[in-house]
Amino acid sequence: MGRELQVDQVSLSGAGQRMREPVDLFGQHTDALLKAVAGGGRSPWGIGVIGMVMDQINETLSQACGHLHANLDMTGAGVREMGDQARTTELVNMVTVQDLDPSAR
Repeated sequence: MGRELQVDQVSLSGAGQRMREPVDLFGQHTDALLKAVAGGGRSPWGIGVIGMVMDQINETLSQACGHLHANLDMTGAGVREMGDQARTTELVNMVTVQDLDPSAR
C-alpha cells in the first residue's frame, strides 16, 4: 500500500506541475487573440450599435478567459497541494505505526 500511495503522490504533484505550462500558454494565446480583436485604442467595429455590442462581447470574453485561466491555475495548485498533503499524511501515519508497533520498524 505504501508504494501505491507514493506513486499517487508523485502523480498528483506531477499532474499539478504539468498543468502550469498549458495554463500559461492558454493565457498568452487568449490575451493575444483578445488584443487582436480589440484592435488597439479604438474599436475595429466602428462607433455604431454593432461596435458597442462587439466591444461588450469582447470585454465579456476577456473576463471569461481571465476567470478560466485563474480557475485552471488554482486547480493545478490544488492538485499539487493534494500530493504534498498525501505525502505528509503518509509520513505521519508511518511514524504513528512505528510508535505503536516497534516490530514495524
